[in-house]
Amino acid sequence: MKKDQKIRIGIFLGRLQPQHRGHEKMIEQIFKENDKVVFCIGSAQRIRKSDPDSKNNPLSNKERIKRLKEFLDKKKFSKPYKIFTATDIQPESAWPEHLKKSCNLTDKTTNTVYFGDPISKEYSSYMRNAGFELKFIDRKKFLYRTKANTLHRISSATEIRKLENI
Repeated sequence: MKKDQKIRIGIFLGRLQPQHRGHEKMIEQIFKENDKVVFCIGSAQRIRKSDPDSKNNPLSNKERIKRLKEFLDKKKFSKPYKIFTATDIQPESAWPEHLKKSCNLTDKTTNTVYFGDPISKEYSSYMRNAGFELKFIDRKKFLYRTKANTLHRISSATEIRKLENI
């Protein structure tokens, strides 16, 4: 790396509710394309079973971090990484600075946020104005085996939650 070249940090931003093969493929790509990786597990506010949003966020932060670490340990990635959590905030325009603060990011690095889901032009503008580069990964369907041992071709954690009734 040249002396004046910025370190490339790839940012995985996701809820991991639950983590699935699509997330893992994206993580593998982020490690290939960057010098360091930052994981920002979103929707980290404490959600109780009685909360209306508990169906979309059934796993605790502890469980999501544990599953992510197990995957990272299994893959034995050689590049450095850090795991952070961030709570949801409003307005959406404040999120990019919240992300920087939550993940200790600076403008001295090239920070690329990876997305598997489409985002609005407005949100994209907020992210770019805060200095983030954006990379969209084509979300491909993958095979998922349920606890009941049935196979399904899916592309999201929402589909897993429906299949598993969680």
